[in-house]
Amino acid sequence: MAETKNNNVSYYVWTVIGLLFMFAFGKIVPPFAGITPVGVSIIGIFIGVLVIILATNETFWPCVMGLFAIVMSGYTTASAILGTWFGNVTIQQIIWVMALTGAVTESGAVDVLARKMLSMKSLQGHPIKFITTLFITVLIGAALVSSPTTMLLLFYPIIDGVCEMCGIEKDSDLKRELLLGTFIAAMGAYILPFKGIHLSSIAIIKGIMEKVGLPFIDWVYLVVATLVVLVFVILYIVFMRFVWKTDLTPLKNFDVSKMNFTKEQLTMNGRQKTLLGFMIVGIVFLIISIALPAGSPVLAFYNQIGSTWIWIVLFVILCLIRTKDGKPYINGVKLLQSRTMWGIVATAGCFTILGNAIASTGENGLGICAAIQGALSPILGNASWFIMVFLCVAASCIFTNFTNGMPISFTINAVCIPLACTMQQAGQGNATVLAVATIMSAMCAFLTPGAIAYAPLFLNREEITKKFVWTKGVVTNILYIVIATLICGVAGIIIK
Repeated sequence: MAETKNNNVSYYVWTVIGLLFMFAFGKIVPPFAGITPVGVSIIGIFIGVLVIILATNETFWPCVMGLFAIVMSGYTTASAILGTWFGNVTIQQIIWVMALTGAVTESGAVDVLARKMLSMKSLQGHPIKFITTLFITVLIGAALVSSPTTMLLLFYPIIDGVCEMCGIEKDSDLKRELLLGTFIAAMGAYILPFKGIHLSSIAIIKGIMEKVGLPFIDWVYLVVATLVVLVFVILYIVFMRFVWKTDLTPLKNFDVSKMNFTKEQLTMNGRQKTLLGFMIVGIVFLIISIALPAGSPVLAFYNQIGSTWIWIVLFVILCLIRTKDGKPYINGVKLLQSRTMWGIVATAGCFTILGNAIASTGENGLGICAAIQGALSPILGNASWFIMVFLCVAASCIFTNFTNGMPISFTINAVCIPLACTMQQAGQGNATVLAVATIMSAMCAFLTPGAIAYAPLFLNREEITKKFVWTKGVVTNILYIVIATLICGVAGIIIK
């Protein structure tokens, strides 16, 4: 009872501090370093929202309050901010893709797909093949459902069953490494640039890039992000086998027939096939669209539909069609109510608008971007592209392991993406590639329970010890930093 009271006191203390930053900072602190009075208020709002999110783990109401504070600062009007918030294409995409993805997840289609892949006879007696297939299946599944939590809840019981069948002890490095490998493979949830919680960061980055006339290139994000996660997973397996020299021989005894999967568990029904098919159609539509040559009639058709309406149309068609017994394939209203994560919608809206304000330049600029660049010029002003990438990857990865990565990535994006835009205009890098570096690095989080929302699913396992986390877990983070720096560094130089 006393602990609850203390938590409540702490909650209200941090809330008051955050609200003071939002509403009083701009009135108390005079303009400085060329920043306008409205710019000072925007800085206070940015800090205030971050303080409350980090201290209370709330996202929805702090961000909505932040939007109200933006209106009160005089940066924009009440009606205009609502139009910017809900009129944002990326935010609309978040709402509709979450609903469609939720339908696929609830149907169990991805569960069947995972079991079928692990049932391949070619894996039996081949530990490396089995581990690779396991992790790649998690990666693909996470990309399809955009939910690392779902994949962990699905695959951790499967790993338990495999280990029990093969006689792998709970207190063994092999079991712990399989659990960690599954966790990092679930980062596949962040490789698609048109679905997932990372769209809130992408929305901010797009806004900043548009301000300086640069496009956020979806195919660049997709290719580079996929490479980062895929190489990370593969090299993690190499570390298991050749660096840590983990004994993999028990996995030679893996026999899928002993897992007692029923025929129904390995066979998709008509509804599952339809739902999964519709989601794949949406993904393929967008992948094809980002590969079409500029100026082609087909691209003009794709652009007419856009990256958001394809999901809305697919969703509506599923609401329209009926099963053999006359029921709708999906309950659209229920899915929109239950699957829309309003915390993400609010976060994306608030930080997109704040990011645009911070990145604003010229006559209508608030002076914040110029002040930041001036302050960082001794550190980053003459930094090479590789140094910029390394600093973003390392900072994002380190900070996210001690506090939730999304707010950290918002801060880093607001500071570094404008600098990356300047470098891209000078032919020295690529801002879309730096977006991969900041977003993916903010999701490589598992050292502490506060690192990311689903980190406790890994850390609270009885097999996971502090020794393992702070030895091999730390090495895994270092491995990621090296891989992400090299891939994003090279990609930023090649892709102009």
